[in-house]
Amino acid sequence: MHRVLLAIALTLTGCQKERSLSTAEQITDRSWRAHVLVITAGERAKTCAEAGAAMQKAFVENRQAFVDAMALDRDKARLAEAADFIEANEARYADIDTRMAALSDRCADEPTVVAAFQQMSAP
Repeated sequence: MHRVLLAIALTLTGCQKERSLSTAEQITDRSWRAHVLVITAGERAKTCAEAGAAMQKAFVENRQAFVDAMALDRDKARLAEAADFIEANEARYADIDTRMAALSDRCADEPTVVAAFQQMSAP
Protein backbone atom coordinates (compact mmCIF):
# COMPACT_ATOMS: atom_id res chain seq x y z
CA MET A 1 0.00 0.00 0.00
CA HIS A 2 2.80 2.41 0.90
CA ARG A 3 4.48 1.78 -2.45
CA VAL A 4 1.28 2.60 -4.30
CA LEU A 5 0.87 5.83 -2.36
CA LEU A 6 4.52 6.69 -2.91
CA ALA A 7 4.19 6.06 -6.64
CA ILE A 8 1.12 8.29 -6.78
CA ALA A 9 2.89 11.01 -4.80
CA LEU A 10 5.93 10.83 -7.06
CA THR A 11 3.74 11.02 -10.13
CA LEU A 12 1.89 14.03 -8.79
CA THR A 13 5.13 15.69 -7.76
CA GLY A 14 6.52 15.11 -11.23
CA CYS A 15 3.60 17.01 -12.71
CA GLN A 16 4.46 20.09 -10.71
CA LYS A 17 7.12 22.54 -11.80
CA GLU A 18 10.36 21.29 -10.33
CA ARG A 19 12.40 23.67 -8.23
CA SER A 20 16.04 23.51 -7.34
CA LEU A 21 16.85 22.16 -3.93
CA SER A 22 18.56 24.48 -1.49
CA THR A 23 21.98 23.54 -0.18
CA ALA A 24 20.47 22.25 3.07
CA GLU A 25 17.94 20.18 1.13
CA GLN A 26 20.67 18.77 -1.11
CA ILE A 27 22.73 17.76 1.91
CA THR A 28 19.68 16.15 3.50
CA ASP A 29 18.82 14.33 0.28
CA ARG A 30 22.39 13.03 -0.14
CA SER A 31 22.40 11.88 3.48
CA TRP A 32 19.14 9.98 2.98
CA ARG A 33 20.53 8.35 -0.16
CA ALA A 34 23.71 7.39 1.69
CA HIS A 35 21.64 5.80 4.47
CA VAL A 36 19.71 3.84 1.83
CA LEU A 37 22.93 2.58 0.25
CA VAL A 38 24.35 1.43 3.58
CA ILE A 39 21.13 -0.27 4.69
CA THR A 40 20.60 -1.88 1.30
CA ALA A 41 24.13 -3.28 1.41
CA GLY A 42 23.35 -4.88 4.77
CA GLU A 43 19.98 -6.21 3.65
CA ARG A 44 21.45 -7.91 0.60
CA ALA A 45 24.06 -9.82 2.56
CA LYS A 46 23.40 -13.47 3.36
CA THR A 47 24.88 -13.37 6.86
CA CYS A 48 25.18 -10.69 9.51
CA ALA A 49 28.98 -10.80 9.28
CA GLU A 50 28.72 -10.17 5.54
CA ALA A 51 26.16 -7.45 6.23
CA GLY A 52 28.52 -5.62 8.55
CA ALA A 53 31.36 -5.72 6.04
CA ALA A 54 29.10 -4.58 3.20
CA MET A 55 27.61 -1.78 5.31
CA GLN A 56 31.01 -0.53 6.36
CA LYS A 57 32.21 -0.52 2.75
CA ALA A 58 29.13 1.44 1.65
CA PHE A 59 29.61 3.83 4.55
CA VAL A 60 33.24 4.53 3.59
CA GLU A 61 32.18 5.13 -0.02
CA ASN A 62 29.52 7.63 1.12
CA ARG A 63 31.13 9.03 4.26
CA GLN A 64 31.12 12.64 3.06
CA ALA A 65 27.31 12.65 2.90
CA PHE A 66 27.20 11.69 6.58
CA VAL A 67 29.85 14.25 7.53
CA ASP A 68 27.97 17.00 5.68
CA ALA A 69 24.72 16.05 7.41
CA MET A 70 26.37 16.26 10.83
CA ALA A 71 27.76 19.70 9.95
CA LEU A 72 24.26 20.77 8.96
CA ASP A 73 23.11 20.04 12.51
CA ARG A 74 25.31 22.86 13.78
CA ASP A 75 23.67 25.55 11.60
CA LYS A 76 20.25 26.30 13.09
CA ALA A 77 18.83 28.12 10.05
CA ARG A 78 19.91 25.45 7.59
CA LEU A 79 18.81 22.74 10.01
CA ALA A 80 15.32 24.27 10.10
CA GLU A 81 15.27 24.26 6.31
CA ALA A 82 16.35 20.62 6.29
CA ALA A 83 13.65 19.78 8.84
CA ASP A 84 11.02 21.24 6.52
CA PHE A 85 12.40 19.12 3.67
CA ILE A 86 12.35 15.99 5.84
CA GLU A 87 8.77 16.70 6.89
CA ALA A 88 7.74 17.17 3.27
CA ASN A 89 9.35 13.81 2.43
CA GLU A 90 8.26 11.97 5.56
CA ALA A 91 7.34 8.70 3.83
CA ARG A 92 10.82 7.98 2.58
CA TYR A 93 12.34 8.66 6.00
CA ALA A 94 9.79 6.42 7.70
CA ASP A 95 10.68 3.65 5.24
CA ILE A 96 14.39 3.83 5.95
CA ASP A 97 13.72 3.90 9.71
CA THR A 98 11.69 0.69 9.38
CA ARG A 99 14.41 -0.97 7.30
CA MET A 100 17.14 0.13 9.71
CA ALA A 101 15.21 -1.26 12.67
CA ALA A 102 14.65 -4.60 10.93
CA LEU A 103 18.32 -4.94 10.03
CA SER A 104 19.37 -3.88 13.52
CA ASP A 105 17.05 -6.47 15.07
CA ARG A 106 18.25 -9.22 12.72
CA CYS A 107 21.93 -8.52 13.34
CA ALA A 108 21.90 -7.08 16.85
CA ASP A 109 24.70 -9.41 17.96
CA GLU A 110 27.03 -8.68 15.04
CA PRO A 111 29.68 -6.12 16.09
CA THR A 112 30.39 -4.95 12.54
CA VAL A 113 26.72 -4.14 11.94
CA VAL A 114 26.51 -2.30 15.27
CA ALA A 115 29.67 -0.39 14.31
CA ALA A 116 28.19 0.55 10.93
CA PHE A 117 25.09 1.97 12.60
CA GLN A 118 27.30 3.91 15.03
CA GLN A 119 29.37 5.30 12.15
CA MET A 120 26.25 6.58 10.44
CA SER A 121 25.31 8.43 13.63
CA ALA A 122 28.71 10.01 14.19
CA PRO A 123 31.02 9.84 11.20
